[in-house]
Amino acid sequence: MRATLRAWRERGVVPVAGAVASGVLTAAAFAPLEWSDTAWCGLVPLILACAYVTPRQAVRLGWIAGFTFWLCSIFWLTRVTFAGWLLLSAYCALYTVPLAVVVSWWFGRFGAGRFLPNAAFLLGGTAVWTFSEYARFTLFTGFPWNPLGVSQATNLAFIQHAVWGGVYAVGALVAVANMAIAVTVLRYLRGHARFGRTPHIELLLAMSLILVAFVTGTRLYRAVVVVGDELRVAVVQPAIPQEEKWSVESEEMIYTRLRDLTLQAVEWTQPDLVVWPETALPVDVRLSEGWYELVDRLARLGTPILVGSMDSETLMDGQPRYYNSSFLFATNGMIVGEYDKNHLVLFGEYVPLHEYVDIVNALTPVMESFSPGDTNTVFELPGRGTPFSALICFEDSLPYLARRSVRNGARLLINQTNDAWFDPSAASRQHQLLAVFRAVENRVPMVRSANTGYSCHIEATGRIRETLVSEGGRHDGAGFLLVPVVVPPAAMPLTWYTRHGDVFAWVCGVVALPFLVPAFAAVRRRRRDEVGA
Repeated sequence: MRATLRAWRERGVVPVAGAVASGVLTAAAFAPLEWSDTAWCGLVPLILACAYVTPRQAVRLGWIAGFTFWLCSIFWLTRVTFAGWLLLSAYCALYTVPLAVVVSWWFGRFGAGRFLPNAAFLLGGTAVWTFSEYARFTLFTGFPWNPLGVSQATNLAFIQHAVWGGVYAVGALVAVANMAIAVTVLRYLRGHARFGRTPHIELLLAMSLILVAFVTGTRLYRAVVVVGDELRVAVVQPAIPQEEKWSVESEEMIYTRLRDLTLQAVEWTQPDLVVWPETALPVDVRLSEGWYELVDRLARLGTPILVGSMDSETLMDGQPRYYNSSFLFATNGMIVGEYDKNHLVLFGEYVPLHEYVDIVNALTPVMESFSPGDTNTVFELPGRGTPFSALICFEDSLPYLARRSVRNGARLLINQTNDAWFDPSAASRQHQLLAVFRAVENRVPMVRSANTGYSCHIEATGRIRETLVSEGGRHDGAGFLLVPVVVPPAAMPLTWYTRHGDVFAWVCGVVALPFLVPAFAAVRRRRRDEVGA
């Protein structure tokens, strides 16, 4: 048996299997399975595999693990683009490579038999993983989907640490557990420990840190007392299928559904604000007399409406420019606030170079590219003065946008989204759990209005309260939901994360540097040796 395993390892079968296993285990921690416990050991097979190969071989294993993870976790993207699913998975897999290379170099040089090098690896490996996720969030417009910390979104004790370190701090807790388990197993595999006799200080250190994090997180959660005015928000979920959303033949159906659901919400619940999802109107509301008249008539019933709509303008050269926008209609039918989406989705809302390179159009269903807005809007609710900001579509997955809004005075975040591109799939649930961290990081509540998906209320602690459930227990059906939201006062103290941002992630980058530089130097040195040979 040992001879067979040795032969498989020499052929690369065992290391590749370990990389694939890591990708599958980590993906299982996210929707649709949401086996959150697998995140605590998901990186272990990859670490063990990389500990037995050269840094150059570890590059391949790290990429395989990442590619497997992304293929599994964003499979829903195939509903829009198969090529985009493969390319995005291949790109995001690159951010798993740094950890794999560091593991190979570190254990190749220091082994696994001494405590101090092992403890240093716990620190360095966690820092490398955390900073790699931060890089993925920010480079080339960023793709902030499914960081490791989000696997614990329903664990209210652990996620409270996002108030100082963002989602990265929660992910670091999970990562350090993986490092400790891997080091412990590696000591057995290399003969440095015997069952029942050897103390595993590395594992004890990690478990102690996690225990302290759980206790302090529990105290943070229990200490949160949100005081302020209660705002009754009615979220409308029209559930318009994506293939009908922009169809001229479907305009009457969309018109009727929005009208009827809003009338029911206003007459039955008497809310302070009605929220429609992203691009609820299939037109530019300011240029469409019929649609403007609908919103005007509904707002005059006595409740302001936050409307998701397109917006447009004509440039000096006669070319149109389009925006993905949110408009606040007061009860007199006038628009009293507007926000143009700042962060657009690459190949989802704009296509770079599409006018010059025809092949890029095959990657996306976008017919016209939107333009990004350049201002952050803090709306004030007419008659109440309640300050809030809108985050459109996937903007609630970007920490810096929510943080900027709260710094500018917003005390309520409202996400207007259209997840019908991917429904029914795990995308909507993944999206909802990402939003949890924006509430915790800034200690403000969030209300989500989705065309389909998860329309809900998220408390400042990250606890998901009311969620719209339609007939049959589904989350993607039509309906409306009234949520009573306690909005903190303008004078509330800002969290460390709101004030200082991604300091923790940058500290991880500084700690990771002494590990990354020699590790990747070893990759290059190995390559030169192979070329010379």
